[in-house]
Amino acid sequence: MGAEKRSHPRTAVDYAARVTTASGSTLRCQIENLGRLGALVSTPEFEGALAVGDRVTVVIERGDDETIEVEGEVLRIDQEFVAGDIRRVMAVRFTTEITL
Repeated sequence: MGAEKRSHPRTAVDYAARVTTASGSTLRCQIENLGRLGALVSTPEFEGALAVGDRVTVVIERGDDETIEVEGEVLRIDQEFVAGDIRRVMAVRFTTEITL
């Protein structure tokens, strides 16, 4: 197993989110884990809409009616099979640190 590359730890969460691409497309997503400088985002929607290196805006809808909007870059895109469904996940590195 490789060494941890993150500079800040991530916490498992289940927050709704919207990811807007540079072309203006908006995807409904879920934040699976969140740290000050990044997140793991899942959605069934982004087939072909995003690529590694793309700039995105992420709006995180926390459970306390607070939203966080942050710019970021797609670092990785993976496809997973969960309970018979295909789920796409992407790692996003934020351009600025957020407060959790």
